[in-house]
Amino acid sequence: MSSAADDPRRPEDAGASSGEREPGTSPTAWEPTPSVPFPRPPVADAADEPPVRRFSEHAAVRPQYASWGRRAVGHVVDIAVMAVPAAVALGYGTDDGMSVVLLGVVWFLAWFGGNRVYAQGRYGVSLGKWLTGVRLVRTSDGRACGIGRALRRELLHLVDLVSVVGYLQPLWDGRRRTFADTISDTTVVV
Repeated sequence: MSSAADDPRRPEDAGASSGEREPGTSPTAWEPTPSVPFPRPPVADAADEPPVRRFSEHAAVRPQYASWGRRAVGHVVDIAVMAVPAAVALGYGTDDGMSVVLLGVVWFLAWFGGNRVYAQGRYGVSLGKWLTGVRLVRTSDGRACGIGRALRRELLHLVDLVSVVGYLQPLWDGRRRTFADTISDTTVVV
């Protein structure tokens, strides 16, 4: 003998959870047609995501700062790719070669804006940093520094250039930062 709960012909048990019914039975209640034929991925709550860890709070996430040599090689690569074509164009600066000079100036500004400001601000790398395996990050949280901060850092490198001490500061600074890095709250990591 089977009980009433085991009877598959009962309308309240006829596929109520899966949306399927036995042929010839009528639904017991209205069931909406699914609007999406496949299940949606679960939405993550903000509480489920791990908090952003700052470099200074946890010893486990302390960055490995880039050496002065790696930084210098990356900087030389960036400057060479930016300045050599511009210098060659300026060398052709005769009366009839003014368009070549203009092309050199445009190259210099475009490379500076694209490689030294945009790429470092948005992605943390320039061509030279990419070749040497280092990247520019915010000291506070280790993320890319942003375009405005990268521009400020590049302009402050003029102070590093004039004083020379600014470019040598990574040799004795604990975080291996230049004067421009210190003011801009950035650092270069491996």
